[in-house]
Amino acid sequence: MAASIAFVLGGAGCAAPSAASHSSSADVVAGAAHHGQLKSVVIVSRHGVRSPTSTKPPLQQLSSQTWPEWPVQPGQLTARGAALVEQMGRYYGAWLREEKILPASACPAPGQLYAWADVDQRTRLTGNALLRGIAPACGLTAAHQASLNADDPVFHATESGACPLDPQQARRAIDERLGATGLAGLNSTYAATLSRMSEVLDFQASPFCRQSPQPAQCRFDTQPNRVRIDDAGRHMRLDGPLGIASTVSEVFLLEYAQGLPADQVAWGRIRDAADWRTLLQAHNAQFDLMARTPYLAARKGTPLLADIAAALEQTSNDPHQRTHAPAGNRVYVLGAHDTNLANLAGMLQLNWSLPDQPDNTPPGGALVFSRWRDPADATDYVSVELVYQSLAQLRDQTALSLAVPPKRVPLPIPGCQDAAHGNACSLRDFSRVVEQALAPDCAPGR
Repeated sequence: MAASIAFVLGGAGCAAPSAASHSSSADVVAGAAHHGQLKSVVIVSRHGVRSPTSTKPPLQQLSSQTWPEWPVQPGQLTARGAALVEQMGRYYGAWLREEKILPASACPAPGQLYAWADVDQRTRLTGNALLRGIAPACGLTAAHQASLNADDPVFHATESGACPLDPQQARRAIDERLGATGLAGLNSTYAATLSRMSEVLDFQASPFCRQSPQPAQCRFDTQPNRVRIDDAGRHMRLDGPLGIASTVSEVFLLEYAQGLPADQVAWGRIRDAADWRTLLQAHNAQFDLMARTPYLAARKGTPLLADIAAALEQTSNDPHQRTHAPAGNRVYVLGAHDTNLANLAGMLQLNWSLPDQPDNTPPGGALVFSRWRDPADATDYVSVELVYQSLAQLRDQTALSLAVPPKRVPLPIPGCQDAAHGNACSLRDFSRVVEQALAPDCAPGR
C-alpha cells in the first residue's frame, strides 16, 4: 500500500549538513557483532560518489538555476568518490585482519580476496578502490565480464534478458503494493516531499513550466505518475513527480558528498537534517516500490543473490558456476548499485532506517554477509549487516578505522533468526530462505 511504503522508508533520518552532525542510535553499532569464528565474508557494495546520470526530463529542464559542473562525465565515479570508498576498504581490511580472515602483514593468497564488478566505470573503479583499501600495495583489481557494452546479468538480470519481467505481472505487483489509490495516490501520499522539492527547484519558474501550454497552472505535484515497461520486459521506470523527486534528491546528496560548496548543494536551499529527510523520502519510496516489490526484486535480484549464497556455501568447487568467487575465497567483494542492494532487501525482507543518513542505500554503502562458526557445536551461521558512511562522514571525508568505524546496522532475516546466536541465521536455513526467494527460471546453474 502507498501508506505502508511511506511507513517503511519514510522514517529514514539523516545528519544535519554540518561537521557537528555525527549522531548515534541504538540501532547503529560501531563494529561487527562477535558470533564466533569468522569464516568468510561477502561485501555487496554500492559504488561511490558519482556525477549525475542522464535524466528524463534533463535536470536543466527542472530548474532555472545553474546546476553545478562535475569533474567527470555523467555517471562516472569521481576521485573523491574513489577516496571515500577506499576509506571503507581500509576499515574492512582492519576488521578482517583483526578477525584473522586476512593475513596480518602480507598480501592475501591468490583468490583469497576477490572482487567482481559491474561493467560501468563507477562500479569497476569502486571495486578497485575497495581492494586497494582492504589490501594496500597488493596490486589487486576487480574482475568483470569481458564486454563493457553488454549488461552483466549478475547486476542487471532483467536488462540483460536473463530474467525479463512479464509486463502485466509487474504492473499487478506494483498495483498490489499501492492498494486502492494506485499511482494516482502517490502525489497525496508524498505531498510533503513533492512540495518541498518543488520549492527547492522553484519548479514554476523552470524551463519545463515555461514551455508548458499553461505555465501559470504548471505545478510539480499535479503531474501524473506512470510506470513504463517495454514489451520485452527488460526496462522499467517510474515517470512523474515521485520519480523526478527521487532522482533530484539523490543528485543533491551526491553534491553534498562530493564536497561542493554549500551554496552549490541544492543552491544552498536545504535547511537542516529534517529537510534532507523530507527530500530523500521520495528517493527511498521510489526504490521501495520499484526495486523491493517482491516480484520485481526476485526477477532483478536472483542471479546476484544466487552468486552471494554460492560464495558463502562454496566447497572446493562450484559445479553449477553460480558464483564468480574462486575456490578458497574468504572475502568476496561485489561492485554493485543501489538498485542491487534494494533488490536483495526485497528478496530477503530486510528493512532498515538510518538516523544519520537520509539515503537508505548511500554511496559506498554495502550489505555485508558474514559466515561464521560457533565453536561449541561447529555449526555455521550467516549474519547480514548494512555498513555505510553517515552523511557527515561522507562530507568530512572521515578517515575510517577500527577506532573510528563506519556505521553498521544488523539486519535479521525474518523467519530465520536464532536468538542464541545474535539473531543470525544458520547456514542451512539461510540456504533454504535463499532458494525460496529465487525466481527458479532465473537462477544460474538450474
